[in-house]
Amino acid sequence: IIAIILAAIAACWAQKNTDKRSATGWDISSLIPGLVQVSAAPVSASWPSDTSSDVAGAIAAAKAAASAVMAAQRQVAAAKHAALEQQSMASAKEAEAAHAAHKSEETARAARAQALEAAQSAVHAQAQLASAKARAAAAQKIAAAREAAAARAIQQAAQNQAAKLQNADLEALKLSVIQSSGAAGAAGAAQHAATAAAAALKPASWTPSWKTWTSAGSMFWILLVCSLCSLVNADVDRRRYSNPTYYNVGGVLSSNESIAFFKDTISNLNFKDKYVPRGVTYHDYSILMDPNPIKTALNVCKDLIAHRVYAVVVSHPLTGDLSPAAVSYTSGFYHIPVIGISSRDSAFSDKNIHVSFLRTVPPYSHQADVWVDVLKHFNYMKVIVIHSSDTDGRAILGRFQTTSQSIDEDVDRKVFVEQVIEFEPGLDSFSDKLIEVKSAQARVFLMYASKTDAEIIFRDATYLNMTTTGYVWIVTEQALDAANAPEGLLGLRLVNATNEHAHIQDSIYVLASAIRDMNTSEEINAPPSDCDNSGSIWTTGRLLFDYIRKQRLENGATGHVAFDDHGDRVHAEYDMVNVRAQGEHVAVGKYFYSKDTQKMRLELKEHEIIWMGRSSTKPEGFMIPTHLKVLTIEEKPFVYARRVDDETECFTEEIFCPHYNTNQLYCCKGFCMDLLRYLSKAINFTYSLALSPDGQFGNYIIRNFSQPGAKKEWTGLIGELVYERADMIVAPLTINPERAEFIEFSKPFKYQGITILEKKPSRSSTLVSFLQPFSNTLWILVMVSVHVVALVLYLLDRFSPFGRFKLAHIDGTEEDALNLSSAIWFAWGVLLNSGIGEGTPRSFSARVLGMVWAGFAMIIVASYTANLAAFLVLERPKTKLTGINDARLRNTMENLTCATVKGSAVDMYFRRQVELSNMYRTMEANNYDNAEQAIQDVKNGKLMAFIWDSSRLEFEAAQDCELVTAGELFGRSGYGVGLQKGSPWADLVTLAILDFHESGIMESLDNQWILRNNMLNCEENEKTPNTLGLKNMAGVFILVLAGIVGGIVLIVIEVVYKRHQIKKQKRMEIARHAADRWRGAVEKRKTLRAAILPSQRRAKSNGVKETGSISLAVDRGVRRRDEPRIPRYMPAYTPDVSHLVV
Repeated sequence: IIAIILAAIAACWAQKNTDKRSATGWDISSLIPGLVQVSAAPVSASWPSDTSSDVAGAIAAAKAAASAVMAAQRQVAAAKHAALEQQSMASAKEAEAAHAAHKSEETARAARAQALEAAQSAVHAQAQLASAKARAAAAQKIAAAREAAAARAIQQAAQNQAAKLQNADLEALKLSVIQSSGAAGAAGAAQHAATAAAAALKPASWTPSWKTWTSAGSMFWILLVCSLCSLVNADVDRRRYSNPTYYNVGGVLSSNESIAFFKDTISNLNFKDKYVPRGVTYHDYSILMDPNPIKTALNVCKDLIAHRVYAVVVSHPLTGDLSPAAVSYTSGFYHIPVIGISSRDSAFSDKNIHVSFLRTVPPYSHQADVWVDVLKHFNYMKVIVIHSSDTDGRAILGRFQTTSQSIDEDVDRKVFVEQVIEFEPGLDSFSDKLIEVKSAQARVFLMYASKTDAEIIFRDATYLNMTTTGYVWIVTEQALDAANAPEGLLGLRLVNATNEHAHIQDSIYVLASAIRDMNTSEEINAPPSDCDNSGSIWTTGRLLFDYIRKQRLENGATGHVAFDDHGDRVHAEYDMVNVRAQGEHVAVGKYFYSKDTQKMRLELKEHEIIWMGRSSTKPEGFMIPTHLKVLTIEEKPFVYARRVDDETECFTEEIFCPHYNTNQLYCCKGFCMDLLRYLSKAINFTYSLALSPDGQFGNYIIRNFSQPGAKKEWTGLIGELVYERADMIVAPLTINPERAEFIEFSKPFKYQGITILEKKPSRSSTLVSFLQPFSNTLWILVMVSVHVVALVLYLLDRFSPFGRFKLAHIDGTEEDALNLSSAIWFAWGVLLNSGIGEGTPRSFSARVLGMVWAGFAMIIVASYTANLAAFLVLERPKTKLTGINDARLRNTMENLTCATVKGSAVDMYFRRQVELSNMYRTMEANNYDNAEQAIQDVKNGKLMAFIWDSSRLEFEAAQDCELVTAGELFGRSGYGVGLQKGSPWADLVTLAILDFHESGIMESLDNQWILRNNMLNCEENEKTPNTLGLKNMAGVFILVLAGIVGGIVLIVIEVVYKRHQIKKQKRMEIARHAADRWRGAVEKRKTLRAAILPSQRRAKSNGVKETGSISLAVDRGVRRRDEPRIPRYMPAYTPDVSHLVV
């Protein structure tokens, strides 16, 4: 679109300024950028005066320009041909290729200079022809048209040349295109100047058509703008981040041949679109490796860093080993990535020193990975490692131990290192070390040593007959080259280890892939240019190192190329080599990367392997000892230990078992001792028995907390086995995952679980134990019911028309009627089944209630009798706990103490269970050192619950009927025989135990040591009724005594009350008698008055006026009773009747 718009503008502008150009002359520099501006001479009015000379000069100048252009074209063609020849000579020597490239570059530069001179000559010629008027202007228009055509042709040729020569500099290419087009335009103008000069003889009025000029100018502008836009767009597409278009790669190589291959690989890389995007070019700068590391470092600064290399490829020198380190130090200071193609020392893996070092070869320590796969393939689980004390020797040991013990799907097949022998490089003799390991069980030797040290080791091993049948030696690459390598030796050899060309190619392609990926997402800064003044770190170098480390080459020249976090090569391929007679090396397997599984894979041809002693049968890899050191621990009923002073004091069924690491002597017997005897006879071995050194099964703890970096270690029986101080453990050893990771277990000889031991609750034989059949509420209701029924009986009989009160005249006196006290007596008598002689209800309603009450009493008494037997005779107390899920165990607020044994399998179980964590934190402080002390505290009541193995606790509960196990079993597991990791006895012991189970030996041992009829005795004791004693029935006797005392108290109260009543009755009799006499006196007085009144009436009627004399006399007679003289009609004494109511 831009080109079309510019063409339209140019056409309009050309049409409007035709006359102006005709007057001012033709300035080709204004149309073709890149040409030198030359001011034109002013047009003279008298130009026709020297027209012939001007034309001749123009023709000469045009011929010279045309010849210059043709020479330039020939030179460009020659340069193109030289470049093509250079590409075809891929195997030419480096010096000739460099000379040809230099010569080609000089030729191109000379061509460009000549083209520029030709262009300048053409400009001068155009300036001279500018004085021509209309005819010269017409000639210029025609020249412009032809110039556009020439420019298009040359531009097409330049583009073809750029496509074939992609390694040329883009900026120089654009400049050459522009200058070539300018020269062609000048040549065309010069060539047509002659025609214009010849046409000058024509009439002055002739001018060419404006349409011709317009089309020529438009075509030229369109072609020029399109070519520039295409170049700019191509440049913008690949330079999104303004990243460089060329990258320099340095090489520090060991030979000229490697340097030549390095240059050819870089040259060919530029034609691979897969690794190099369009517009990017790679250049090589290389130097020869110097054995002197100081000179190598100086050369890196002077010849590589000075040329701004983005990475350095380094190999090993023919002599000396420090030069690659010097390259790594120097380049690593600026974080320029260094790719090693032959350095295999483990020191280069340390990124604190070699910060930017990668390598396409693996370090020597990576051979340990192959060792592990080979050992697992042959099922060799116990080995002896021999290595040098240098960095590589210790590195391969560390990697082997880490890889062999790593947790994977095959956990049970971990390789165990029985012994490690480390030696200083430069051996003279190795016999002493070999004699120490000759008695070891393992017969598989893994060795890392140099060639010279390996020869010394093989010499001494052969002398000690340790390279004969039954032995296996697997060595690394260096030791495989020993001159005296024994026949049957197995070794590793890295594939393409010495093929520098393959590693150079892989390293360059990995680098190009990293830069390609980095170009699209990161901004790349230029690397440092010298080692003198610049001390800053190249930040892009760190990113480039990470990008290189993440690259993967699926089909590299050396196989699958990948790197680990340290920049070391992974997935390297190895050959398994077998040494035959006369030192012949035969490949019998390979270790390679499988694309299907995306993992390394080992393939071996076992039938082709010749083993030590020229045997074709795979050795077992170990020597089975016939005398074993066996450990045990005192744990009833499995092991009983009896202290003795001499071994001769042991009985026939006992085994002498001194305490480990002490002078104490014991004799042991029990379940496990009999099992040990059976195993010894079944699989044919002898043994020496000892007790555990610390009395514990073993715990995995950190002993020295104060020491920094302290590690966990095993104690007790497990520690003795792990650290190879014992061969076997025959004890009630629980099988669990923590222990199985470090030792071997046989199949269980007894299955068991975990349970809780507690003391049975004692029977509550209190004074009121006879009241236990009924609850307090029920007793209260019975008491209330007695008196309520008595009251209702009294009321029913009282108000019934047929009761005793209403039939008193028939049955007798009222004393025989049912009163309240008789009703109460009746109710109690019926309840207690006592005889009732009197005071029974007579009414029908009361008798119905009495019968119902009698039925109630019968049920109550029968229930009480039955419950009393259950509580006092046949009752068995319930346990305090219901099992491990009892809330009281898990509630820390409950005052309930529970414990187990420290460092035992039960202790590990509680630590492993998350849901029991709170409970474990509570009981951890109460844990005991051994089970004996804990069981004794349970018996004494100091410990409420002891959590331990069910076999032991059930045995204790059978021995002591006061103990009981609570709840169901949990944490089910089994007891097994413990052996060292990789022990050859493991399978034999397992098979023997399975045979014992089938033959009934295990059942007989259970009956002999664990059951022993103790459980039956406890069961019989539980089924036998207990004899009731005074403590059970004391409350009843006390109740009788209380009744007697109550009766005495009541009789005393009755006597006192009766005496009080007698006194009261006497006083009442006296008062009654006095009242009677006083009443008689009153009656007499009334009689006397009654007799006097008629006399008074008669007297009155007879005329007597003083009537008061008679009454006065009477009154006086009455008053005289208060006087000392006793009147005739008053009693002899005056009773006190003030308290009586008359």
